[in-house]
Amino acid sequence: MLKYINVFAAMGVLLSGTSFAQNETDALRYGQTSGAATARALSLGGAGGSYGADFSSLSINPAGIGVYRSSEIMVTPVLRLNNMSGSYLGTENTEDNTRFNIGNFGLVFNTTAKGENYQKKDWKSFSVGLGFNRIADFHSAGFYGGNNTESSISEVFAADAAYNGVGQEWVPPYGFLAYYGYLTDDYYASVPYDYIIKNGGSVNQSKYWKSKGGINEWTISFGGNYREKLMLGAGLNITNYKFDRTTTYFEEDATGNKNNYFENLTYNEYLSITGIGINAKLGAIYVVNDNLRLGAAFHTPTWISFNEVSDYDMTTNTENFKSAVGATDINPITFVQPENAYAFDYAFRTPWKAVLSATGFLGKHGFITADYEYAAYNSMRYNYNREFALQERSINDALKNTYKATHSLRLGIEGKMDKFMGRLGFSYSTSPFKDAELFNGQQMGFSAGVGARLGSLFIDLAYVYLTQKISEFGYPILVADDPGLGVRKIPVGIADVRYNNSLIALTVGFKF
Repeated sequence: MLKYINVFAAMGVLLSGTSFAQNETDALRYGQTSGAATARALSLGGAGGSYGADFSSLSINPAGIGVYRSSEIMVTPVLRLNNMSGSYLGTENTEDNTRFNIGNFGLVFNTTAKGENYQKKDWKSFSVGLGFNRIADFHSAGFYGGNNTESSISEVFAADAAYNGVGQEWVPPYGFLAYYGYLTDDYYASVPYDYIIKNGGSVNQSKYWKSKGGINEWTISFGGNYREKLMLGAGLNITNYKFDRTTTYFEEDATGNKNNYFENLTYNEYLSITGIGINAKLGAIYVVNDNLRLGAAFHTPTWISFNEVSDYDMTTNTENFKSAVGATDINPITFVQPENAYAFDYAFRTPWKAVLSATGFLGKHGFITADYEYAAYNSMRYNYNREFALQERSINDALKNTYKATHSLRLGIEGKMDKFMGRLGFSYSTSPFKDAELFNGQQMGFSAGVGARLGSLFIDLAYVYLTQKISEFGYPILVADDPGLGVRKIPVGIADVRYNNSLIALTVGFKF
């Protein structure tokens, strides 16, 4: 699929001398999180808003801590098996990635009234929870490629050179890389386009990326049980962010002609982001009767401070083009890199979320539970220093125009026989994209698990299968709504990327 876009160099024109590599994709990465981290919650489809007494509830509905009647310590190692399939210009590609990490570690300290005190006191118990849940994981690798008969990535680079010039200060420095990599001439025309595609040829294009990191939510939560009818909880959470990604775009002449001024290019982007944020969560669980509990929770946005470092390089083989333009160095291979990496500090606000939950108990034989979550992705915002107010408004307008609120449903069932449990779960989230038909974005998950309670020891095992399809432009674009900058229409390929990810989680804990 090809889509024509109006290409401007707006980001470079407006962002003189400053690194602004942030975009809508980055915002979604930090906004899409999951509270489920223990094997029990994972096997129940991620639902955890009303049955309580599970450490994942601290990140879903902190009132769940009010259900505890004993103290406990637990840890959850996770094995992630990620598979990506990409379709680009009619070509299918796949990539696999395996990763092990710790999904959860926590301590809950509980005090419960005993004997006569239990009968006399309105507040039957109090609990404090300390620890972390891993609410997002960024480890992935992906690849897609195809043959393009209509456009070249160098056209975007050439447009940047034409509108912004070829200085190293523009970020990303497309114009600089293109000009000194001999992908453009003095008129800033694209060499691959003008000498290959215009003449009926084509280029093979591919993109490869590898990333690592994640989001850990460190929590201190408090909760209590009022008259065995109302559980209240609150949590103050510190989130830490780590994201490292290397992205490689490769393009080569598909004609086999060695005299058309272009053989291939390899463009690399290196990105390293660290951040720390803070949020609060409030929740309540109401016990209607022995068979039904209802829950509600509110998650404030997370306010995050980020530090971002980016770097770029490009290697080109332009055959005899350097000789044709009278360059001193006529080696067809050219390596170009800015003198220094680019660093930038900024702030970001994630969506606020609301969760409604219900759990129906089947006597001593288990329960059925469900969560509904509303997440306002259109409320995400970047915040820059005052001197970059124009840039801040531009990227935030893009967020509002790109995203909408999502609705998520999480369902789980647990059956119990003596000391052993079996579980099944399902989850579904609508797309956060306003243009969901083009960009997809829906998420769906299926899960299963087992558990055992062996005295003070408890063990839970979960398997989760998650699938999501997202579409993206095949290579970087520069877009703006300012018609005064001039318009250049470029047909950019749309890549359909499907993630089919599995995870196996094991929670081991001890009650005391």
